Amino acid sequence: MSNIQKTALLAFAVILSGNVLAEEVHDADPRNTAWRGGIAADDAGEIKLAAGGGFKNLYGNDKYQTQTIMIGEYYTQTEMARFRLANFDERFGGIYADFYLTDTTNMYTAGYMLPLTAANGKTLFFPSVNYSYIDFDTDQIEQNIQGTIVPNALNQYTTGTSSGLTSQQIKQILGGDDAHMASVNLYGLQPWNETFYTVFQVFGGSSYGGVEMEMIDIMLLQGTKTKIGNAIFNIYLEGKYTKVKINELNNPTGGSDYLRGEEVKVSVGFDWRF
Repeated sequence: MSNIQKTALLAFAVILSGNVLAEEVHDADPRNTAWRGGIAADDAGEIKLAAGGGFKNLYGNDKYQTQTIMIGEYYTQTEMARFRLANFDERFGGIYADFYLTDTTNMYTAGYMLPLTAANGKTLFFPSVNYSYIDFDTDQIEQNIQGTIVPNALNQYTTGTSSGLTSQQIKQILGGDDAHMASVNLYGLQPWNETFYTVFQVFGGSSYGGVEMEMIDIMLLQGTKTKIGNAIFNIYLEGKYTKVKINELNNPTGGSDYLRGEEVKVSVGFDWRF
């Protein structure tokens, strides 16, 4: 065999090995660029629609691996929307932006994520540090609480049976209409075999400017995947716990109080990868 043939064969082998490595990125790995569509429903009947995908090696002339991913989600009952954009580069990790939009609050997050592999060669960890800007729509909050029972923390302004709070009063009670939050997040993936896998995520953040608030979010997901034709089909069960606490609420007497909201959700979902 000539040197030219050997070189061509070696180059072909490298290309094949690169394709194999690219295909080995797990479906639940944030770096997976496969195009996807999904639907999920939680215990309250909320339907979530999701779609997205990405591209490999948009830059660098294939000298190093990169992944660029876009994912959008829409919640049909509450009309919440979420959009995430991430770029991973094997030289330094990943950067991402996360936009979470609701009728009363918008949360804009930017973060840096570092992909890590455990000593067993299978378990993956994705720790990240983040900054979030949180914008409260006090006009919409005013509309939403009209005629509702007001939490005890707000009774200084009202009789507690029907809200007469104005947008300006709500802003005064909260201590502002925006917040700057620093947070850390740990996303983990444990593939048990080719079919079953477990995902967990732990998020904790606290504001350092604007509205005084704290946030905790914990998620545990058990998934299984199979093939339908040439597409990957995932089925998963997800449990999620979220707590948000707004501290140092102001009232006319000069005292302070807090508001706390907790939510537990269980969802079942389906996800197609093409």
